[in-house]
Amino acid sequence: MKLLKFYDKKKVSQIDHDIVVTENRFVFDKPVTLILRENLMSFSGDDFTIKDTEGVSYFKCEGKALNIRDKKTIYDLNGTPILNIRNAILFLKGRMKVYAGKDDKKTLASIIPKTSIHSRKYVISFYNISEEKEETLDMKCDFFSHSCGIFYGKEKEGSPMVCKIIKKIDARSLLTNKDNYYVEVAPGIDAALMAAIAICFDELKNDDSREKKY
Repeated sequence: MKLLKFYDKKKVSQIDHDIVVTENRFVFDKPVTLILRENLMSFSGDDFTIKDTEGVSYFKCEGKALNIRDKKTIYDLNGTPILNIRNAILFLKGRMKVYAGKDDKKTLASIIPKTSIHSRKYVISFYNISEEKEETLDMKCDFFSHSCGIFYGKEKEGSPMVCKIIKKIDARSLLTNKDNYYVEVAPGIDAALMAAIAICFDELKNDDSREKKY
């Protein structure tokens, strides 16, 4: 039994139905790997450009570090807001909500920790448009928060991993202190939602360090 588990080498798998939470146009029939880079010129340090490994643009994301007032919004390439991400409630640490568009009228997904202190396991609940029912995903992070796997079911029961998020460390990230993430999404899985979850992963990882700073 391994004491430390990492998800960067594990393969993503397609499941027997699509997961559509935002729109069908963000669900692809082939695997896609999105790259989330913090813009070097961003004063907030938390604006992302989202492209694939071939340099093709998919989404734009703008927003400040999340607190009770601020949010992050993901747009399509035409500038139309797809979803926004917010901390759920100030006193419920580690809980995050994904809403449709730019407001908080319609909840798309909730990210809830399985334990109350320094959790590395989360449950993502959402309404799947393609199946017309509520479903959940399990999100498991490694000890150092350098990678996480998103599973359709429980990992210990051999459930498929539909997405993995990997923090890439290179010379530029070391010099600039800007985090880069590779988000590998299986076919049939809502890529906009997975990009939002990757941003949540970054926010959750940085939560403790922000508290210490302020």
